[in-house]
Amino acid sequence: ADTNIGGVKASDRLHAGLFLNYDRLVQPQFEGVPTPVSLGLVINYVDIEEINGKLTVHCYLNIRWKDENLTWQPSEYDNITQIIVRSSEVWTPQITLFNGDEGGLLADTQVLLGYHGQLLRVPPAVYTAYCNLNMQNWPQDEQTCTLQIGSWGLKDIVAENTTGRDATLDYDELVQSPEWEIVDSKAKFVSQDFYGYMEYTLTAKRKSSMYTAVIYTPASCIVILALAAFWLPPHMGGEKIMINGLLIIVIAAFLMYFAQLVPVLANKTPLVVIFYSTTLLMLSVSTIIEVAVLYLATVRHKRRIPDVLRKLLHGNVGTWLLLSHFCIQPATQQAEKTNELYEHQQEQEQNLYENDEDESTNPLDINPSEVSAYKAIQFDWALLATAVDRVFFVVYSLAFLILAVVCAI
Repeated sequence: ADTNIGGVKASDRLHAGLFLNYDRLVQPQFEGVPTPVSLGLVINYVDIEEINGKLTVHCYLNIRWKDENLTWQPSEYDNITQIIVRSSEVWTPQITLFNGDEGGLLADTQVLLGYHGQLLRVPPAVYTAYCNLNMQNWPQDEQTCTLQIGSWGLKDIVAENTTGRDATLDYDELVQSPEWEIVDSKAKFVSQDFYGYMEYTLTAKRKSSMYTAVIYTPASCIVILALAAFWLPPHMGGEKIMINGLLIIVIAAFLMYFAQLVPVLANKTPLVVIFYSTTLLMLSVSTIIEVAVLYLATVRHKRRIPDVLRKLLHGNVGTWLLLSHFCIQPATQQAEKTNELYEHQQEQEQNLYENDEDESTNPLDINPSEVSAYKAIQFDWALLATAVDRVFFVVYSLAFLILAVVCAI
């Protein structure tokens, strides 16, 4: 309890004695030199705004300094060892953010004053700092941003160890962001000609579990459908073109979605965006290929395919491309009739369309050893169209595999 002297409480006498001739505009001295200021940071919440390239930090500052003009003997004031004063009553370092769009000046908060002249101020602050974002690995990216916090005209700032683990950053009480997690931090003091500041470096990792369902799963489905289109029969070119068209529309929608999330002028284009845009280009080329395949399979051909290609299609290459089941025939009859067929082929080509105009033209249902020369020719062209599809299936499979590895999908 306070002891009254002349009706004045000890706390009131202490306050009056400390601030009777005190000048709060002058930086205090301690042991003959300007008092050093220690600065620590307690982070509560972080967020990164990708579109504008800004880091927002909600935090508390731990600001400590000493003032030899604000000391007393506790025994003379009923053993009072600490008092609380307003920050406007004492000299306080004007801490501000150097690399942000707002200075982040601190509010008028209370200061804890100890009898040895130690002062502690713990003001809340919201800092928005500029950050050079690297979006190449989005949405599995890590961003490193810095906060330059200091005071103009104050060159002596000491890093405060607030956590007992050689760190000036404390984020044990961090309110978890729904998207970001701090994985590393460090601090250092930077001295300039007329001022100094603490540079706090934060490394935040994006929580990308949601993006797996939103981005990566659709990418897998797009690749599977694009490759499956090559296995449709060659005369179903319309269905193939329709599948590719739908996939192109889906990819275009994803690219517009990415444009809303990722800054257009980022240093490096995200690999995910490169994957989708490259897939869009590949599907466009695939559509042109399917038009050519549809032409080969359905147009009425007057000439047979070159013998070199025919031998390949009916040989090992055809077996490797799984084409052999399209031409299962008795071996002896096949050899005899095929030789006879091609001996008279040149004479028959003039009358093909007059004789066979009304017959079925689905080449994959035809056994060329038992039909007319026209249908045999159509069969070989359809076989060639199927081979083109199979070859490009292999090419696109390898291309998608390489693209997925390069883009880390």
